Amino acid sequence: MNTNYIIIGDSITYGIGDFESSGWASMFKNYIVNKDDSKVCNNYVHVVGFPGATSLDILDKIDSILQAFLHKEFTNTVILSIGVNDTQVFNGKIKNTIEQYKTNIQKIIKYVIGRGCNLVILGLTRIESDDKFLWKPNKYYDNDIISEYDRDLKLILNYDVELKELCKKNKVKYIQMQDILEKDDFIDGLHPNHKGHKKIFKYVIENIK
Repeated sequence: MNTNYIIIGDSITYGIGDFESSGWASMFKNYIVNKDDSKVCNNYVHVVGFPGATSLDILDKIDSILQAFLHKEFTNTVILSIGVNDTQVFNGKIKNTIEQYKTNIQKIIKYVIGRGCNLVILGLTRIESDDKFLWKPNKYYDNDIISEYDRDLKLILNYDVELKELCKKNKVKYIQMQDILEKDDFIDGLHPNHKGHKKIFKYVIENIK
């Protein structure tokens, strides 16, 4: 079965932090494409990463992304990795509240599966620090907040009655990412280094099957 993968996310999906392989999504692309034995490409992988993007940004872009990359003759599978930037605290205010994040994710899910795509959602990765991590002046990330959003993401897929039935019918899969990275897997405390990206790639490949 030919599959057209569309990987959508933020700066980690874009590959920031990995100067050797351009990130886990690029590793995924190389792995999938290089599996083909012939000169004909039997599987496609499109990487669409927006550094700094939140769930709202992806919601605003999802229509144009799918219009650009859907393949009518292939099975289309969207891999969505978004949420860490939603948890960013700027001047004491979270960029997107949990309720805003939940609403955005629900809309993205309904739109993607409404276009006939399979959907894989990656959970939120943690940051390096056990305490609040100051990213820029007046901006920080906090693992407690990230974990709270990740729990809410699981609740969306597991306990929202309407979405739960929708997910069952349309093969929506959630992959837990909270415990994948360790402190030496980061280049700057927020973005994984090559080692960290490689861990994400291997874990996604193992679980997406």
